Amino acid sequence: MRKQTIYIIGAVLAVVLLLVIFLRPRGEAFDKRLVLDKNYKTPFGLYVTYNQLGGFIKGSKVKVNTQAPWEWYSADSFADGQSVFFLVSQHFYPTKNELAYLYDYAKQGNQVFICSPTMNETAKTYFGVGEEGGLGFGGSGINDSGLVHLLNPPFASDTAYFNPGYHYTAHFNGVDSVHYTVLGKDDSGYPNFIKVAAGKGCFYLNSNPLLFANYFLLYRNNIGYLQKVVSLLPPDKKRIIWDEYFVYSLGQENRNDAPSPFRVLFAINAFRWAFSIAFLLLALYILLGIKMVQRAIPLLAKPKNDTLEFTKTIGRLYFEKGDSTNLANKMATYLLEHVRNKYFIKTTLLNDEFIKNLASKAGYEEDKVRQLVEYLLFIQVGNKVTEQQLAEIYAAFSTFYKYTS
Repeated sequence: MRKQTIYIIGAVLAVVLLLVIFLRPRGEAFDKRLVLDKNYKTPFGLYVTYNQLGGFIKGSKVKVNTQAPWEWYSADSFADGQSVFFLVSQHFYPTKNELAYLYDYAKQGNQVFICSPTMNETAKTYFGVGEEGGLGFGGSGINDSGLVHLLNPPFASDTAYFNPGYHYTAHFNGVDSVHYTVLGKDDSGYPNFIKVAAGKGCFYLNSNPLLFANYFLLYRNNIGYLQKVVSLLPPDKKRIIWDEYFVYSLGQENRNDAPSPFRVLFAINAFRWAFSIAFLLLALYILLGIKMVQRAIPLLAKPKNDTLEFTKTIGRLYFEKGDSTNLANKMATYLLEHVRNKYFIKTTLLNDEFIKNLASKAGYEEDKVRQLVEYLLFIQVGNKVTEQQLAEIYAAFSTFYKYTS
């Protein structure tokens, strides 16, 4: 069994080693993780956008927000209309209540910038637009290169920026030209950057978050794309709210009453694989360990009634000698000793109190206990015991031992 276990463990280790050898990247691999995080300097992080945003709007301060709109929004605090709500995420799944707060925020003269390739039905219905296009790497919705255009007006001239790497093909459809202004298009001519007024402020909607990733902005003069987008915002904006609440929000239709704290971790493909492999190895270890450690549990024989066996032995000894009286005395002495040791009852006086006490503790009928006491008293006064009487006494004592064992 031990050799078989060693072979199994060796085979598992060999498979893991082969996977590491054949799946490890050759040379310096291009990091394709779509993290869209302000702290990441990887190709598809948002480090450049986050750090340049405040510089493009002079005098503004960037503040990171992780709270729901009703927790940070106050009509009095934002009545000056000098702030910008900025969100870059893989999805935008707001509730109606959250959108209402963002609309009230925009009505005060503030700007709301939302860049996401996919919105839930609540957001699409609220804005009155549709959204189509591919999601994720390796699918038909991602192209290896392409152009993105900023239009005139509102910009001074039509400007095209070349995207050297991956980018989303998500775009808006059903855009009402009466209410919406198309600010940019993709290489196929579909609108991917639009604007809609909201009171004194407005909403900006962009469908390609990779246009704000490090890889795109650091290619040639593509930083100009970010500069032109920011130039649409009024120059008096003093506060920039960099939102991360909606980055991890699932929307009302996808939320649970008690969301798992591992939801964000399991959204990472590498973590899911690592967790699955660790779980399988742990299960294998436990199964093998159970087989090696567990031993058959021996069956324990039912305890014998030693008291009864001892009485039988003594009885046979004295019966062979024919001394019935002496044998009866020994049996009486042993019975009283048994009562004292097992039930902790004094046997000095064999009266009614003794009978009731023994019947109660032994769970034996009081009439039968009284008969036992009569036999004991008969023996103690020194009467000669015949073989017939000895047989009756033996039967009564044996029955008591069997019942109370």
